[in-house]
Amino acid sequence: MSDTMDICGLKAERGQKLQTYIPVLDSNTKIPITIINGQNDGPTLLITAGIHGGEYPGIAAAIEISQAIEPEVISGCLIIIHPVNIRSFWERSAFVTPDDGKNLNREFPGDVNGTLSQKTAWLLSRHFFPLADFYADLHSGDIHEELYPYVYYPGLPNSEISAKAREVAMVLDMKFMVRSTATTGAYNYAAISGVPSLLIERGGSGLCRREDIDAYKNDLHNILCKLELLCSPQQQQKHTLLMSLTLFILKLIRPAVGSPVAVVATK
Repeated sequence: MSDTMDICGLKAERGQKLQTYIPVLDSNTKIPITIINGQNDGPTLLITAGIHGGEYPGIAAAIEISQAIEPEVISGCLIIIHPVNIRSFWERSAFVTPDDGKNLNREFPGDVNGTLSQKTAWLLSRHFFPLADFYADLHSGDIHEELYPYVYYPGLPNSEISAKAREVAMVLDMKFMVRSTATTGAYNYAAISGVPSLLIERGGSGLCRREDIDAYKNDLHNILCKLELLCSPQQQQKHTLLMSLTLFILKLIRPAVGSPVAVVATK
């Protein structure tokens, strides 16, 4: 982690929180992003929500934690994109980007000279994945789908990346996790690029239920603690009141319970 986090000219200095938009090359599309460059050294966690714009609970959770968390309680850097597929979000389009009819999650690593979906995938692959030490991608059942909560972790490219991702998946409050050997998708491509990654699924049916949002925020809190982005006990003593208020707002106080059951999948 450097003192300055610089992403395509967007700069967050140590101890700074930046909430802005990042443009997609040669388009009118700008994606909302929050960069929280912590007060202390630590890993960089990338969180994306809304790669499918109709999958709402993860988007809401990402927006809420981006508003509530401050640099004083972070060791490392937290990068949150909320939502990635802003065009699909506003158009309430299931699965595909309305501009090109493509499923963004099937376009990685993308193409700088391609359509909007391909350029967006390229933006993440080229400028965000290389910065991350860990990546969490938040999904849901789409507008016409409901699902039971579960988490994907990558089976590729090697046992080391897979084991690191699975270790973090174990802290989530879920009964099921799926080991994927797919090569498509944002988190799969990030893993193949060397970044341990997860895809978390909660909610669906075009709904944005409070219980799904809060469950997502609990997931993210557990990941932040596991990766030690939240301050050490000594540092927390200096920010006790701020941390308490943050955790109250996030409704992320309770720890994860239970251990998920592993399943192997090819997609």
